Amino acid sequence: MADTLLSRLSEDVSALAAGARGFVAEVRSKEGHRLTGVLWKPDAVVVSEQALFDVSTYEAHIAGETIEGQLAGRDPGTNVAVLRLARPLASTLPAFVVPKTGSLVVTAGVGRYGLSVRLATVQTAGEAWQSMAGGTIDHRIVLDTRLGRFDEGSPVLAADGGLIGVSARGWRRETLVIPASTVERAVVALLEKGGVERGWLGLSLHPVALPESLRPETGQHVGLMVMEVIADSPAAKSGVLAGDILLSVDGTPAMRPRHVARRLGPDSIGKRVPMTLVRAGAVVTCEAVVEGRKSG
Repeated sequence: MADTLLSRLSEDVSALAAGARGFVAEVRSKEGHRLTGVLWKPDAVVVSEQALFDVSTYEAHIAGETIEGQLAGRDPGTNVAVLRLARPLASTLPAFVVPKTGSLVVTAGVGRYGLSVRLATVQTAGEAWQSMAGGTIDHRIVLDTRLGRFDEGSPVLAADGGLIGVSARGWRRETLVIPASTVERAVVALLEKGGVERGWLGLSLHPVALPESLRPETGQHVGLMVMEVIADSPAAKSGVLAGDILLSVDGTPAMRPRHVARRLGPDSIGKRVPMTLVRAGAVVTCEAVVEGRKSG
């Protein structure tokens, strides 16, 4: 065989796939469901939270071994769920890396007949972002590929073999990568506490257009209508009422629910946050003490 650039690339991709066999997990249920996972720690497998089927017991097939696992916890905010294995396995993950836009990566998932490998390009490698469920994702990484039926939750590897993170389906089937650093943070919390605590105000919100007379000096055109206030929640204790229109939280304009979620990370718990609202045509202010609420 001729030694060409393409042949060397092919060999390198095959080598990456072979190296991934030691930590790629096929997770199954007795009902026949299956998905891809990653042996993140000797006794813990990471899977996609949104793809995880809701059963009590799981089987993980890793490097020729079958081990029973139980759910340790799940975090919708980062799309990470962790299964605790009945016994540990010897395995070491590659070093964590952050890719550059345009770099080549390999995903290694579970296919119908074994390992399913895809070569992709990093379409976007951007700054930290906030998921709709309130989790902070360290980098916005988007791949120019679509995931197969069972591929979500597969490890994403850089050309040098480093672990970029875990694949996830995003909006309109966009293929995202949850960075390894984000996954690691969630895994530690889920194994220790069964969930990830984030700040909570106890509000159900919906965007509404603001009449010109109620727009702040900043020119804000949209506010958040309070659809529901959970009983005994921080918002209820501070006097917020259903029907109020939220203009700002902690000095940040409230135009989308995610704008509020960004102010309510784990470090916000116990913090006093001022809120500006419109009530019966008048602007009012109040202050709430953020409480923690565990995911999963």
